Amino acid sequence: MKQTINILAFFFVLSIPFALSSQTRKAIPAGRYEALSGIKNSRAIKSSDTQINEKKDSTSLFWNEVLNHVPENSKLSYFSTGKVDEATTNILSTKGVKSAKKLKADTSIIISDDLKRDKEILTSMKNKNGLVVLKDTQDLKNVMASLGQYEVLLYQAEDKSNYFLLKLK
Repeated sequence: MKQTINILAFFFVLSIPFALSSQTRKAIPAGRYEALSGIKNSRAIKSSDTQINEKKDSTSLFWNEVLNHVPENSKLSYFSTGKVDEATTNILSTKGVKSAKKLKADTSIIISDDLKRDKEILTSMKNKNGLVVLKDTQDLKNVMASLGQYEVLLYQAEDKSNYFLLKLK
């Protein structure tokens, strides 16, 4: 009997630190967890809002990369042969890129949505450092056959359209 009491007392003494430590442990607040782990916790409010914001972010990221490829001494202007969406126009205007009504010698960016239709315009491009942004529904494999004279600098795939940043070879 005495041995049983000693064994129970031994387990009781060993269980005291575990009981005390579980009571003093507190939850880590969300901001502190992010700071300690480096993992950002974000929650979407509405799925349609997040899709619009993600599209704006990806479009903004693409155009920032395009502007990084523009030579420093060139005048920032773009000429569009097709329809340009509103988000692109807003991003370019905030970056200081102006729209050109005609293709000029100092136009740095040409935006096209049909490479075959705009072949003559692109061959008459006077600015050899100019960039061509192609918006096409086909993926990279299908478009590469028609891009023989261009070097693909950047490619971004989206749901309904793909963006290519091209430069003359």
